[in-house]
Amino acid sequence: MKKIESLIDFKADRKTIQKSAFNSIVIQIIFKMKGFITMPILTYYLAPKEMGIYNLIIVTASLLTPLFYMNLADGPVVYLVQEKSGKRIQDMYNTVVSSSLMFFTFFSIIFLFFVSQYSSTKYRYLYFVVPVIFSSIFYKLFSYIFAVFQKTSIVVKNTFFKDVFDAVLGILLVVLGFSYKGFIFANIISSIIGGIYIYRFARRDFPLRLFIDKKILLKFLKISLTLMPISFFSWIIHSSDSYFLLYFKGENSVGKYSIVYGLCNMILILTWALNFFWFPLSARLWIENKEKYRKFFVNIFTVFAVILMMGVLLFEFNSKFIMRFFARRLEYQDAYGIMGVIAFAFGMQVLITLLTAPLYSNKNTSLIFVSYVVGGFVNFVFNFLLIPSYGIWGATISTALSYGIVVILMSYFNYRIARFRFFDKRLVYITIIFAPIWLGITLLRSYVVFYQLLIVDIALLLLGGSLIYFKILNKEEKQYFFSLYKPSFRDNK
Repeated sequence: MKKIESLIDFKADRKTIQKSAFNSIVIQIIFKMKGFITMPILTYYLAPKEMGIYNLIIVTASLLTPLFYMNLADGPVVYLVQEKSGKRIQDMYNTVVSSSLMFFTFFSIIFLFFVSQYSSTKYRYLYFVVPVIFSSIFYKLFSYIFAVFQKTSIVVKNTFFKDVFDAVLGILLVVLGFSYKGFIFANIISSIIGGIYIYRFARRDFPLRLFIDKKILLKFLKISLTLMPISFFSWIIHSSDSYFLLYFKGENSVGKYSIVYGLCNMILILTWALNFFWFPLSARLWIENKEKYRKFFVNIFTVFAVILMMGVLLFEFNSKFIMRFFARRLEYQDAYGIMGVIAFAFGMQVLITLLTAPLYSNKNTSLIFVSYVVGGFVNFVFNFLLIPSYGIWGATISTALSYGIVVILMSYFNYRIARFRFFDKRLVYITIIFAPIWLGITLLRSYVVFYQLLIVDIALLLLGGSLIYFKILNKEEKQYFFSLYKPSFRDNK
């Protein structure tokens, strides 16, 4: 009789990296495809003000979600990955679920009270924040365990059906005249149904019960509460500019800015894919074979940096056409100028995700916190100084500077504190080449027509690919990356 594999069993080998990386990227492509398919329809039916309100609900929910469940699904991942006892892992999981629902109920009551007492009629759309948070936490609690133990194939299938349902229902409701409320409702319903469906695959290894182990909870809170300020300051860098734009320029500016953000989010496929498997694998490899992990990190960081540079150049050069195609109302299209800088900022966010893993695995969460505090402070100051005069351009510059500061600080902490030397000198020469090419593309962008765009895009892709293959990767690194795509590969021990 064939033995049924336990959900909690996995090895941090190349085969796992291959499978998880591929599935994680597929998940994000599905998610982003949903956004790209729905965006032309939403921008046709929704004015910038309505799009701005939708964005404000989403960014408010993203700010409060870690607080509403005390970050319990993200913080204690290192404990779950490194625990060997199946019974102990079950107790950990049920403590996370039960405690999360308890904290959500408590903070929801407080939030709804403040909205009812102190929010003007104009901002009553904030009532939607609580159900959005609930659906997000609900789906997270039932799906994150598959990421922790690298069972990503199940999540790919679930994500596909969840996002198709979300997109179809959302479009239908918007076309029927429910405005942004229709899309919010579709998000909530699809997350709840998706959570219920995916839990079917976890019931055997993680039977639900109302259970809270105080010792486990206190240990988990110790790390999750340390990481929560990181979530807060990360939110400040990524999303607080929407509130500055709302205050100084109104919902229309928020709507325009959110469209460019949504389009450039394609770059963040890499970040979300990394979040899906990078931290569990890093935590395991850190204790099993640190030098092997460092060599792998050097390769990944160098290749990712070059790919991100290519992404910035392509977004900058094609920004006008991208906005014309995806933003159907003319009111949106004059925001194309900020696209390249937003793409650069998001590229920095991908590098931050890579740099966070060694510090997290070495339990240097306080240094991650310091990096985000400094970045958040820089963002707050520049938002205040630049947005009143320069609007969305001020918000864009502030975001890019903030992420750049975080990258520099985390790089320093990895070298000095974690003793993790990862930087490759080849990146210095590549960066020197990148800067003038970016400037030239920005100046050339307004003078080309569509077929010329395609020619330059192909040339850039060929140039970038050749640069990576012939100048960046050495023979050993080429063999390593090719091995990730061999189905018959077996980890060498």
